[in-house]
Amino acid sequence: MQSSKLEVVIKKNQKELIPFELLESKRLDIVLAGENAQVEVVGLVIAKGEEQKALEAYITHAAPNTKSNVNVRAVLAGKSKFDFRGNVKIEKGAKGADAYLRSDVLLFDDAKMGDDTPALEILEPDVKAGHAATIGKVDENMLFYLMSRGLTRKQAEKLLVEGFINPVKNLLREVSRNGDYSSI
Repeated sequence: MQSSKLEVVIKKNQKELIPFELLESKRLDIVLAGENAQVEVVGLVIAKGEEQKALEAYITHAAPNTKSNVNVRAVLAGKSKFDFRGNVKIEKGAKGADAYLRSDVLLFDDAKMGDDTPALEILEPDVKAGHAATIGKVDENMLFYLMSRGLTRKQAEKLLVEGFINPVKNLLREVSRNGDYSSI
């Protein structure tokens, strides 16, 4: 699967928000190069049919007191597939770095999560770093509850998907008004 690449270098005291909707496979290379540099990456992935999408996110903390937060939400339907590889590297000397990497995936039909590999490479002891991943199908009990309130299965699924992706969609909508939103 061919992917394009986005490279970002964040300098001293700079704060960046990188919101996106993944339209094609992509590699993000982000370097927090200056002290107190911060980045927040917020992404939405929607795949259906036989679509295959992949996201590689490489975050490097190269300076002290840097902060990164990567949060990706994906909804997969049909026979679609999504691969996510996240790698956070905290280099020696990047004391006080704070890194978090998270992916949440909601599956429908025969869709599958391919590779979901969060990795932390910590070369400095005085840091805070973590990662989390959730992958699962829609909870049938939730669907049953909503359907017992008069919704069709399709309406109930749509409501659950909206609840799952709305935090990300609202942020994307807000920043698109300011012209800071990118579909990558």
